[in-house]
Amino acid sequence: MICHEAVCFMQKNAERVWNCMANLVNRKSLRWKMVRMLLFGWLLPLLILTLGMIYIVSSMIKSQIEKTIVVSADKAVEICDMQFREMVVASKNASYNNTIRSSYLQHKKQGDDVRYKKAIDNFLAQQYKYDVRILYTMLFFLEEPEEIYYTYNTYKDNNTVNQPYHRKDFFMKNVQEQVIAKSESLDTGTVLMQEQGHLYLVRNLMDSSFTPYAMLVMELRQEDMLESLNSIWGMEHYEIFIDGEPLLKNGMEERLHGDWIREPTGGSVYYNDHKEAFVYNVVKWEDQQLAFVVELDSGSIIDEMKVLQSVFFLALFFMLLLIAVVFRFVHTKVTNPMTELIKGAREIALGKYGHQVEIEESSDEFAYLDKAFNTMSSELKYQFETIYQEELALKDANIKALQSQINPHFLNNTLEIINWEARMNGNDKVSGMIEALATMLNATMNRKQRRFVMLSEELSYVDAYLYIISGRYGERFKVYREVDESLLGVSVPMLIIQPIVENAVEHGVEENKKGSVGIKIYRESDKLYIKVSNDGTLKESDKEKIRRLLGDGEEKLDESHISLGIRNVNRRLKIIYGGECGLTIESDEENRTVSTIIVKLSQEGNNSQ
Repeated sequence: MICHEAVCFMQKNAERVWNCMANLVNRKSLRWKMVRMLLFGWLLPLLILTLGMIYIVSSMIKSQIEKTIVVSADKAVEICDMQFREMVVASKNASYNNTIRSSYLQHKKQGDDVRYKKAIDNFLAQQYKYDVRILYTMLFFLEEPEEIYYTYNTYKDNNTVNQPYHRKDFFMKNVQEQVIAKSESLDTGTVLMQEQGHLYLVRNLMDSSFTPYAMLVMELRQEDMLESLNSIWGMEHYEIFIDGEPLLKNGMEERLHGDWIREPTGGSVYYNDHKEAFVYNVVKWEDQQLAFVVELDSGSIIDEMKVLQSVFFLALFFMLLLIAVVFRFVHTKVTNPMTELIKGAREIALGKYGHQVEIEESSDEFAYLDKAFNTMSSELKYQFETIYQEELALKDANIKALQSQINPHFLNNTLEIINWEARMNGNDKVSGMIEALATMLNATMNRKQRRFVMLSEELSYVDAYLYIISGRYGERFKVYREVDESLLGVSVPMLIIQPIVENAVEHGVEENKKGSVGIKIYRESDKLYIKVSNDGTLKESDKEKIRRLLGDGEEKLDESHISLGIRNVNRRLKIIYGGECGLTIESDEENRTVSTIIVKLSQEGNNSQ
């Protein structure tokens, strides 16, 4: 229903909306692009989504309502059926208890009417008087049908004086003959009977030869027996049919088809034609068919759906209102300030440098943009004037950078000439020093831009450095080596040992002008260990400095090339091999300082460049 009304609404306005959209297609301004975006990118998808959600939700609500009605009806009918069966059990007490039969037989033999009647009255009162579901319980013997024994329950009756006699008279005049007629076919079972809105449960009392000698009739209180039907969702009023005949005759049967109330349904059935709504359930009870029919308040069901309809139109109204508000907001707060900025940009394009725009005070963002535009416009002339000087400065920087590349080459060539002159003069010591210096210079220049070298080549740079240091200290400086020769072909990052050896000399030899440096290289599992030891002792200040050097922070340290070299080695190793590799500096058991480099051998296949 709701979806149909929504579709009609859309069809009525489709032509108008389409004409508006067609006019928007040819517009290129920000304003009309925004309108197209709101319509095509927001309103239309949201409208379709809303319709879809309403359809789904309405179907879910309808299904849930139907499920609630059917489940509550099943439960209510189950309770009603249980109530009737409990009355059947109560009626059996008159058959199974021998009080009535023995009193009747004694009466026939001795003729003691007082004791006989009192016994029957007491039995009926004890069994049925205090059950609020039973209005009136009557017993009569088939040989003396005019003599009716009875008891009644006045718990809910307003007229406690006249009500019992009225019901007894009504039974004798309108129902008793039908009850007697039922006696022949009833056997030991029970039957429900109704007459002018009165509901009776009838049972034969049989003698030992299974011949009926009396009949027990219980008039049931309908509001208690059928009370559970009031719990059905949306119940307006109900009716019960016994073998197709209505109990209350309130006109409902005229609106129902007979086949609805004659065959067992196996559960509650919901019916709704948008004008009337029913739920009914037909059960087999003894040899009878009981049909429970509940007319529902269709207005309540429709009201549930109208809520969705109201929500849809309310959402549509707010969507259109939001579009208008957004359009106005963007027009005044975005489009107009942007137009002013565009005009200012055109003025600058025409050469009017320093042009100022009016600052939009109502918006922090555009106020910032306007101020930034004015600032840039004011500085634009200055930028044009200084750009030539900046280009000259850049050229000078490039020239200096080129010179810094040329100088090491020039120095290396110069060293080769000096070395040649030293050899010609027979000064082998000077020649060796120059060759060692040239080796170190070639390593630092790294002309081939290599990242990895063999361990043997890396040790050659160390040897060159130690040769120079040995020339400086002579016999006061000792070097101890313990190198696994099988590892010389392993690839390691370039220049990771020499800075550590230089630090060992600086720390362990320089202060005392004598000392020793030990180099030990070995392998454990998939890792290469390079240990460089010296005679120096680590003080607390040294340990703190090492912690800062080898830590992950970026705190500023002294700018000595040794400190920077140590930090560089550690970071390079961690970048290449991960956190398990790197550099550590610690004291050993002899209080010497030991620097340990850890390289992962599993990477060597990738480090051969």
